[in-house]
Amino acid sequence: MAKIHTHYDNLKVARGAPQEVVRAAYKALSQKYHPDKNQGDEKAARIMAIVNTAYNILSDPVRRREHDEWIAAEEWEVEWLESSGDEGHREGGTRVRGENWESPPPAPRPRRRLLRDPRWWLGLLGGMAVGAVCVLVLLQPRVLPAALAFSGKEQAAALTSIPNPDPDAWASPAGAKAPSVKTLAVTQLLVPPRQPECDTDLATPEAPNGEPWPEQSGYVPGYPLGNSGREMTVVVDNSANPTPVFVKIVDLERRSNVRHAYVLGNGTLTIDGLAAGKYEVRYQNVVGSAARSECANRTRRADAGF
Repeated sequence: MAKIHTHYDNLKVARGAPQEVVRAAYKALSQKYHPDKNQGDEKAARIMAIVNTAYNILSDPVRRREHDEWIAAEEWEVEWLESSGDEGHREGGTRVRGENWESPPPAPRPRRRLLRDPRWWLGLLGGMAVGAVCVLVLLQPRVLPAALAFSGKEQAAALTSIPNPDPDAWASPAGAKAPSVKTLAVTQLLVPPRQPECDTDLATPEAPNGEPWPEQSGYVPGYPLGNSGREMTVVVDNSANPTPVFVKIVDLERRSNVRHAYVLGNGTLTIDGLAAGKYEVRYQNVVGSAARSECANRTRRADAGF
Protein backbone atom coordinates (compact mmCIF):
# COMPACT_ATOMS: atom_id res chain seq x y z
CA MET A 1 0.00 0.00 0.00
CA ALA A 2 1.22 3.52 -0.75
CA LYS A 3 2.90 5.36 2.11
CA ILE A 4 1.20 8.26 3.90
CA HIS A 5 3.51 10.96 5.23
CA THR A 6 2.64 11.83 8.85
CA HIS A 7 3.93 13.85 11.79
CA TYR A 8 5.51 10.61 13.07
CA ASP A 9 7.69 10.62 9.95
CA ASN A 10 8.66 14.25 10.60
CA LEU A 11 9.92 13.31 14.08
CA LYS A 12 11.41 10.00 12.83
CA VAL A 13 9.50 7.89 15.37
CA ALA A 14 7.11 4.95 15.12
CA ARG A 15 3.37 5.60 15.31
CA GLY A 16 3.04 3.82 18.64
CA ALA A 17 6.06 5.57 20.20
CA PRO A 18 5.56 6.60 23.85
CA GLN A 19 5.80 10.23 24.89
CA GLU A 20 9.35 9.76 26.20
CA VAL A 21 10.54 8.67 22.75
CA VAL A 22 8.65 11.51 21.04
CA ARG A 23 10.21 14.04 23.42
CA ALA A 24 13.71 12.63 22.94
CA ALA A 25 13.33 12.70 19.13
CA TYR A 26 12.17 16.31 19.28
CA LYS A 27 15.14 17.32 21.43
CA ALA A 28 17.59 15.65 19.04
CA LEU A 29 16.08 17.32 15.95
CA SER A 30 15.90 20.69 17.73
CA GLN A 31 19.59 20.56 18.53
CA LYS A 32 20.37 19.79 14.87
CA TYR A 33 18.06 22.28 13.11
CA HIS A 34 17.68 25.09 15.65
CA PRO A 35 17.98 28.54 13.97
CA ASP A 36 20.71 29.59 16.43
CA LYS A 37 22.94 26.83 15.02
CA ASN A 38 21.86 27.39 11.40
CA GLN A 39 21.74 31.14 11.00
CA GLY A 40 20.65 32.18 7.52
CA ASP A 41 19.71 28.62 6.54
CA GLU A 42 16.12 28.84 5.27
CA LYS A 43 15.82 25.07 4.84
CA ALA A 44 16.82 24.46 8.47
CA ALA A 45 14.32 27.08 9.62
CA ARG A 46 11.53 25.43 7.61
CA ILE A 47 12.42 21.99 8.98
CA MET A 48 12.50 23.37 12.53
CA ALA A 49 9.00 24.84 12.06
CA ILE A 50 7.70 21.48 10.80
CA VAL A 51 9.36 19.67 13.72
CA ASN A 52 7.76 22.12 16.17
CA THR A 53 4.34 21.52 14.63
CA ALA A 54 4.78 17.75 14.72
CA TYR A 55 5.84 17.78 18.37
CA ASN A 56 3.00 20.10 19.43
CA ILE A 57 0.52 17.65 17.91
CA LEU A 58 2.08 14.37 19.04
CA SER A 59 2.76 15.61 22.59
CA ASP A 60 -0.92 16.43 23.10
CA PRO A 61 -3.08 13.32 23.64
CA VAL A 62 -6.20 14.86 22.08
CA ARG A 63 -4.48 16.22 18.98
CA ARG A 64 -2.44 13.02 18.59
CA ARG A 65 -5.64 10.94 18.62
CA GLU A 66 -7.15 13.22 15.94
CA HIS A 67 -3.99 12.80 13.84
CA ASP A 68 -4.18 9.00 14.21
CA GLU A 69 -7.82 9.09 13.05
CA TRP A 70 -6.79 11.16 10.01
CA ILE A 71 -4.07 8.59 9.18
CA ALA A 72 -6.61 5.75 9.43
CA ALA A 73 -9.00 7.59 7.10
CA GLU A 74 -6.24 8.25 4.55
CA GLU A 75 -5.06 4.65 4.61
CA TRP A 76 -8.64 3.45 4.13
CA GLU A 77 -9.00 5.71 1.09
CA VAL A 78 -5.70 4.57 -0.43
CA GLU A 79 -6.58 0.92 0.15
CA TRP A 80 -10.01 1.40 -1.43
CA LEU A 81 -8.54 3.16 -4.47
CA GLU A 82 -5.87 0.51 -4.96
CA SER A 83 -8.39 -2.33 -4.64
CA SER A 84 -10.68 -0.65 -7.18
CA GLY A 85 -7.85 -0.03 -9.66
CA ASP A 86 -8.25 3.75 -9.42
CA GLU A 87 -4.94 4.52 -7.76
CA GLY A 88 -3.66 6.25 -10.90
CA HIS A 89 -5.74 9.31 -10.03
CA ARG A 90 -3.70 9.95 -6.89
CA GLU A 91 -0.31 10.87 -8.43
CA GLY A 92 0.69 7.33 -9.32
CA GLY A 93 -0.71 5.82 -6.14
CA THR A 94 1.74 7.51 -3.77
CA ARG A 95 0.62 9.47 -0.71
CA VAL A 96 4.02 10.96 0.08
CA ARG A 97 3.67 14.72 -0.33
CA GLY A 98 6.96 16.20 -1.51
CA GLU A 99 10.20 15.51 0.32
CA ASN A 100 10.56 13.82 3.69
CA TRP A 101 10.10 17.07 5.64
CA GLU A 102 6.48 17.78 4.84
CA SER A 103 3.70 18.77 7.20
CA PRO A 104 0.64 16.57 6.42
CA PRO A 105 -2.49 18.76 6.21
CA PRO A 106 -5.88 17.35 7.23
CA ALA A 107 -7.70 15.98 4.18
CA PRO A 108 -11.44 15.47 3.66
CA ARG A 109 -12.67 11.96 4.36
CA PRO A 110 -13.79 9.88 1.39
CA ARG A 111 -17.38 10.51 0.36
CA ARG A 112 -18.24 6.82 0.18
CA ARG A 113 -17.04 6.32 3.74
CA LEU A 114 -18.92 9.36 5.00
CA LEU A 115 -22.19 8.10 3.56
CA ARG A 116 -21.77 4.87 5.51
CA ASP A 117 -20.77 6.62 8.76
CA PRO A 118 -23.76 7.17 11.08
CA ARG A 119 -21.92 10.09 12.69
CA TRP A 120 -22.11 11.94 9.37
CA TRP A 121 -25.89 11.60 9.33
CA LEU A 122 -26.11 12.67 12.97
CA GLY A 123 -23.97 15.70 12.16
CA LEU A 124 -26.23 16.55 9.21
CA LEU A 125 -29.36 16.33 11.38
CA GLY A 126 -27.65 18.37 14.08
CA GLY A 127 -26.74 21.06 11.56
CA MET A 128 -30.34 21.25 10.38
CA ALA A 129 -31.50 21.61 13.97
CA VAL A 130 -28.98 24.40 14.62
CA GLY A 131 -30.15 26.17 11.47
CA ALA A 132 -33.76 26.03 12.63
CA VAL A 133 -32.77 27.48 16.00
CA CYS A 134 -30.85 30.30 14.31
CA VAL A 135 -33.92 31.17 12.21
CA LEU A 136 -36.04 31.36 15.36
CA VAL A 137 -33.43 33.55 17.04
CA LEU A 138 -33.27 35.97 14.11
CA LEU A 139 -37.08 36.23 14.01
CA GLN A 140 -37.26 37.19 17.70
CA PRO A 141 -35.40 39.94 19.61
CA ARG A 142 -33.33 37.44 21.54
CA VAL A 143 -29.71 36.33 21.26
CA LEU A 144 -28.25 32.91 22.06
CA PRO A 145 -24.83 32.69 23.76
CA ALA A 146 -22.21 33.04 21.04
CA ALA A 147 -19.39 31.09 22.66
CA LEU A 148 -19.16 27.76 24.49
CA ALA A 149 -15.86 26.62 26.03
CA PHE A 150 -14.91 23.18 27.27
CA SER A 151 -12.02 22.05 29.44
CA GLY A 152 -9.18 19.85 28.26
CA LYS A 153 -5.57 19.93 27.17
CA GLU A 154 -6.50 21.85 24.05
CA GLN A 155 -9.03 24.53 24.94
CA ALA A 156 -11.56 25.59 22.32
CA ALA A 157 -14.63 27.75 21.92
CA ALA A 158 -17.19 27.45 19.12
CA LEU A 159 -18.24 30.81 17.70
CA THR A 160 -21.20 31.63 15.47
CA SER A 161 -21.77 35.11 14.08
CA ILE A 162 -25.32 35.75 15.37
CA PRO A 163 -25.58 39.55 15.32
CA ASN A 164 -27.22 41.51 18.12
CA PRO A 165 -30.37 43.37 16.93
CA ASP A 166 -30.28 47.15 17.24
CA PRO A 167 -32.91 48.10 19.90
CA ASP A 168 -33.47 51.48 18.23
CA ALA A 169 -34.64 49.71 15.08
CA TRP A 170 -37.81 48.58 16.91
CA ALA A 171 -38.81 52.10 17.97
CA SER A 172 -39.78 53.53 14.56
CA PRO A 173 -43.05 55.56 14.52
CA ALA A 174 -46.08 53.98 12.90
CA GLY A 175 -45.98 54.34 9.13
CA ALA A 176 -42.34 55.44 9.10
CA LYS A 177 -39.83 53.61 6.92
CA ALA A 178 -37.72 51.28 9.00
CA PRO A 179 -34.05 52.34 8.99
CA SER A 180 -31.39 49.95 7.76
CA VAL A 181 -29.81 48.01 10.60
CA LYS A 182 -26.06 47.43 10.57
CA THR A 183 -24.98 44.77 13.03
CA LEU A 184 -21.66 43.51 14.32
CA ALA A 185 -21.31 40.17 16.10
CA VAL A 186 -18.98 40.58 19.08
CA THR A 187 -17.86 37.43 20.90
CA GLN A 188 -15.79 37.33 24.08
CA LEU A 189 -13.62 34.38 25.07
CA LEU A 190 -12.60 34.18 28.74
CA VAL A 191 -9.42 32.16 29.29
CA PRO A 192 -9.34 30.51 32.74
CA PRO A 193 -6.17 30.63 34.85
CA ARG A 194 -3.94 27.57 34.59
CA GLN A 195 -0.40 26.78 35.71
CA PRO A 196 2.10 25.95 32.93
CA GLU A 197 2.52 22.25 32.10
CA CYS A 198 5.86 21.26 30.59
CA ASP A 199 4.53 18.20 28.74
CA THR A 200 1.57 19.81 26.96
CA ASP A 201 2.15 23.57 26.74
CA LEU A 202 4.26 25.31 24.11
CA ALA A 203 7.71 25.46 25.72
CA THR A 204 9.66 26.82 22.75
CA PRO A 205 11.03 30.38 22.35
CA GLU A 206 9.49 30.52 18.86
CA ALA A 207 6.00 30.11 17.45
CA PRO A 208 5.22 26.87 15.56
CA ASN A 209 6.16 28.57 12.28
CA GLY A 210 9.64 29.42 13.57
CA GLU A 211 8.96 33.13 14.16
CA PRO A 212 9.76 34.62 17.61
CA TRP A 213 6.82 35.35 19.87
CA PRO A 214 5.70 39.01 19.69
CA GLU A 215 6.73 41.31 22.52
CA GLN A 216 3.16 42.59 22.78
CA SER A 217 -0.24 40.99 22.29
CA GLY A 218 -1.06 40.76 18.57
CA TYR A 219 -0.90 38.60 15.47
CA VAL A 220 2.04 36.20 15.12
CA PRO A 221 4.23 37.24 12.15
CA GLY A 222 4.45 34.91 9.18
CA TYR A 223 0.88 33.61 9.26
CA PRO A 224 -1.65 34.73 6.61
CA LEU A 225 -4.84 36.60 7.53
CA GLY A 226 -7.97 34.98 6.07
CA ASN A 227 -11.74 35.61 6.01
CA SER A 228 -11.43 39.38 6.01
CA GLY A 229 -14.67 41.23 6.62
CA ARG A 230 -16.46 43.62 8.95
CA GLU A 231 -19.16 41.42 10.44
CA MET A 232 -17.44 39.78 13.43
CA THR A 233 -15.05 40.62 16.28
CA VAL A 234 -13.55 38.22 18.83
CA VAL A 235 -12.27 39.52 22.18
CA VAL A 236 -9.76 37.16 23.83
CA ASP A 237 -9.74 37.98 27.57
CA ASN A 238 -6.64 36.45 29.16
CA SER A 239 -6.66 38.83 32.14
CA ALA A 240 -7.27 36.04 34.67
CA ASN A 241 -4.46 33.85 33.33
CA PRO A 242 -0.85 34.81 34.20
CA THR A 243 0.52 32.73 31.31
CA PRO A 244 0.56 33.92 27.65
CA VAL A 245 -1.60 31.98 25.19
CA PHE A 246 -1.26 31.11 21.50
CA VAL A 247 -4.66 31.56 19.83
CA LYS A 248 -5.90 30.11 16.53
CA ILE A 249 -9.27 30.93 14.96
CA VAL A 250 -10.45 28.06 12.74
CA ASP A 251 -13.05 28.36 9.98
CA LEU A 252 -15.22 25.31 10.64
CA GLU A 253 -16.71 25.26 7.13
CA ARG A 254 -13.38 25.45 5.26
CA ARG A 255 -11.41 23.63 8.01
CA SER A 256 -8.63 26.21 7.83
CA ASN A 257 -6.89 28.55 10.28
CA VAL A 258 -7.67 32.21 9.53
CA ARG A 259 -5.99 33.98 12.48
CA HIS A 260 -2.94 33.24 14.65
CA ALA A 261 -2.48 35.53 17.65
CA TYR A 262 -0.40 35.83 20.83
CA VAL A 263 -1.95 37.25 24.01
CA LEU A 264 0.23 38.19 26.96
CA GLY A 265 -0.52 36.90 30.44
CA ASN A 266 -3.13 39.06 32.21
CA GLY A 267 -3.77 40.74 28.88
CA THR A 268 -6.61 41.19 26.40
CA LEU A 269 -6.63 41.22 22.59
CA THR A 270 -9.39 42.19 20.16
CA ILE A 271 -9.36 40.25 16.88
CA ASP A 272 -11.50 42.14 14.39
CA GLY A 273 -11.99 42.21 10.64
CA LEU A 274 -13.64 38.79 10.40
CA ALA A 275 -16.33 37.87 7.89
CA ALA A 276 -19.56 36.27 9.10
CA GLY A 277 -19.29 32.52 9.59
CA LYS A 278 -18.84 29.66 12.02
CA TYR A 279 -15.53 29.55 13.84
CA GLU A 280 -13.73 27.71 16.61
CA VAL A 281 -11.13 29.36 18.82
CA ARG A 282 -8.27 27.12 19.97
CA TYR A 283 -5.74 28.31 22.48
CA GLN A 284 -2.75 26.87 24.30
CA ASN A 285 -0.59 28.18 27.11
CA VAL A 286 2.90 29.39 26.17
CA VAL A 287 5.58 28.65 28.75
CA GLY A 288 7.64 31.75 29.54
CA SER A 289 11.44 31.93 29.78
CA ALA A 290 11.55 31.26 33.54
CA ALA A 291 9.14 28.34 33.25
CA ARG A 292 11.10 27.02 30.23
CA SER A 293 14.22 26.87 32.39
CA GLU A 294 12.31 24.95 35.04
CA CYS A 295 10.98 22.55 32.36
CA ALA A 296 14.51 22.06 31.02
CA ASN A 297 15.76 21.30 34.54
CA ARG A 298 12.96 18.75 35.01
CA THR A 299 13.87 17.08 31.73
CA ARG A 300 17.56 16.91 32.69
CA ARG A 301 16.72 15.46 36.10
CA ALA A 302 14.45 12.90 34.46
CA ASP A 303 17.16 11.94 31.95
CA ALA A 304 19.67 11.61 34.77
CA GLY A 305 17.33 9.32 36.70
CA PHE A 306 16.77 11.62 39.67
